This record gives sequence, C-alpha cells and structure tokens, in this order.
Amino acid sequence: ISTYFFTKECTNRSEAGLFAALFISIVPSYISRSVAGSYDNEGVAIWALITTFWLWVKAVNTGSVLWSVACTLSYFYMVAAWGGYNFIINIIPIFVLGTIFINRFSMRIYVAYSVFYVLGTVLAMLIPFVGFNAIRSSEHLASHCVFAIMNIYVIIEYVRRNLPEEQFVVLTRLAFGLAAAAFEIGRAHV
Repeated sequence: ISTYFFTKECTNRSEAGLFAALFISIVPSYISRSVAGSYDNEGVAIWALITTFWLWVKAVNTGSVLWSVACTLSYFYMVAAWGGYNFIINIIPIFVLGTIFINRFSMRIYVAYSVFYVLGTVLAMLIPFVGFNAIRSSEHLASHCVFAIMNIYVIIEYVRRNLPEEQFVVLTRLAFGLAAAAFEIGRAHV
C-alpha cells in the first residue's frame, strides 16, 4: 500500500502505483523477511522506509507542516525498528542539497526539511540505542550540515531579494572580507 502511494505521488499515475505495488509484493527477499516463522525486523523497516519516502515527497509537494510531521513520525518508527534508518537521514539531506545546487529549492522544501530535521533529531534521541548519537555521530553529519547550509542559503536569498544589487555586492564583499579575516585570526592562534 505504501509503495502504491509513494509511486502515485511521484508519478501522478495510479497505474504506475499499481505496478510498483505488484512488484514489491513479489520480491523474494522481502517475502522471506516477512512470512510467518521467519519474521525479521527488516519486514517492518522496509515498510517504514517506503512510507517515510512517500510522506517526504508528499510534504515537499504540498509544503504542509502536517505532512512533514507525518513523515517525521514514520522516520521515528523506522529509527525504532532498524539501524538502517541512517539511509533516510542521509538521502533526504542529499535531496535538499541537490535542489539548492540545481536552483530548484523552494519554501515548500524549506518547511518540509526544517520540520523533519528538528523533530526527527529530537525523536531519534528518544530511542535508547541512538541517544545523543543523533547529534554527535558522523552518520548524522549530513543532516546537520545541510540544515545549516539551507538556512544560510535562505538568508542570503532573502537579503539578495530585498536589497538593491549594488548594496548586495558591497555586503557580499564585506562578508567575504570578514570571513577571511576571522579565518586568518583563527589560524594564527592555532
């Protein structure tokens, strides 16, 4: 069902969703992890993974806080179910960074990722085997860096749109000059 909705959300075609659901229902490796007698946590985790991606695409398409919270709750379920949650916490930031680089970033993505990052990090810390690793480990570094880059990008774009071009160029030069000076001062003290 999640695969159907995920594919339908990505393609806007019900037929594609039906075919995707059919294909996932006959994958032998997935069946072997979710049948009676040999049930494994991956059977639950794969469902949570697909549901998280479906809700992420829905959150990005709508820009809704509600869908972003639903995506985060699905991610929380994935964190609780399986250590492979690191895949999600790295793929979504790569998507956000990619939209910035190809100039397709929008406020819908900003809302979706801001809610997902903040709430997802806090909820992941509630799981005992994750704990403070959600903010300290290198496995989560991409999400932290992309959150900072995204906010810097949004601030720069806001200033660029609200200042005349000449003032923005002067401000940019001043910012680069201050950053270079701070780097040199920091390097001299080390």
